[in-house]
Amino acid sequence: MLKIIIMALLIFAGMVGYDTMVDKPVPTAPDQKQEEKINRHEKSAVMAIFTSLLPPRETWPSPVQKFYLAFNMETVIDPIRQNPQWTPLKSMSQDIPRALIAIEDHDFYNHGAIAVDGVLRALLVNLSAGEVVQGGSTITQQFIKNVFLTHEQSMERKIEEAVLSLMLEDNYTKDEILELYLNTTYFGAGANGINQAAKIYFGKAPSALTLAEAAVIASLPYAPSALNPLENPKDCKQRQLLVLNAMHKYGMINQSQLAEAKAERIRLANGTRI
Repeated sequence: MLKIIIMALLIFAGMVGYDTMVDKPVPTAPDQKQEEKINRHEKSAVMAIFTSLLPPRETWPSPVQKFYLAFNMETVIDPIRQNPQWTPLKSMSQDIPRALIAIEDHDFYNHGAIAVDGVLRALLVNLSAGEVVQGGSTITQQFIKNVFLTHEQSMERKIEEAVLSLMLEDNYTKDEILELYLNTTYFGAGANGINQAAKIYFGKAPSALTLAEAAVIASLPYAPSALNPLENPKDCKQRQLLVLNAMHKYGMINQSQLAEAKAERIRLANGTRI
């Protein structure tokens, strides 16, 4: 335990030392994004030198590795954004993020990284429905779990998830987090990210999906293999209807759009219609 504390303090001291010793000018609004990018690269370079003085990172105790990761998320996130399949939020049908938010985390833009009331609300909704129709984790927590952690159910992992989620929202905007989620989530049928999902299921680019198709995509993170519409169109359709109803409930679509999307006969890439 003493070794873990000492290593964590050394890493923390290195990070704080960089932030306090380097005199960084306040950027103007047009240059702020570029300035942040430069500062991240500078920080990564300094931390690489600092950590080279420590034992190899793979030998660090797990809590120390997570502590380091919490302050250096860009080492994982930056390579993800370089993926050729990456699809910016503005380059996809806006029905996709709206549908996802409606069913997974309808108050995403209004709460923090962790929504305690959302956990309680999901519990009540699921008990009332007699089945699991809502999850208690925020989209931020789901991204952290999918990319940074394992799916082990333990108190230690829950604490790590909470800490990393708070750090993520401290360094990235809600739009950036939503974009990261959509580009890294597994949607079933071998589709990792929205670009692959749109092509595998509909033979389309994400920008070309209809509201009804976007609702199919949004239904998949809940159970990507079990709800794969190519293999299980019936259950996927039922989940899609839940998504559409949620979008209407939270004011994302009107009654006319709801009726039209429910009536649409979706043609999948394999010729199946649902």
